[in-house]
Amino acid sequence: MQRYKFNGDYSLRQIFNHELIQYVNNMAIDLVVVIPISEYTMMTRGFNQTVGLFEGVTLSDLLKVKAKNKSHQSQFNRKGRMMRTQPFTVSKSLPLHNKRVLLVDDVYTTGNTLYHAADLLYDLGAKNVKSLSLAR
Repeated sequence: MQRYKFNGDYSLRQIFNHELIQYVNNMAIDLVVVIPISEYTMMTRGFNQTVGLFEGVTLSDLLKVKAKNKSHQSQFNRKGRMMRTQPFTVSKSLPLHNKRVLLVDDVYTTGNTLYHAADLLYDLGAKNVKSLSLAR
């Protein structure tokens, strides 16, 4: 993950891509929502590592990182991660009434990121929200 995510070895996404696509395609879901990265991270890294891992799956960019939120999860210990406030906002209006949503992310650490994202999706009317991450 260090080489892929932080050192920019984008070709490593192909190692798990096929299996992740198969897994998603076998799930009973209506929408796949990617955990977003900040604009700053996109500018400095040049890619969203989760989008790369799930390349080939139709992903929704329904969520975005709040503009004032410039800190990375990796900067915090477990306690700091659990104390963070809602880092996301909705990027566009999309009714999710009775929809089954899958949240995808690269790494599950404390679950706080997915909790905040799922909270917004339920507020938009999602019937249920599941998650899938490459690593824990």
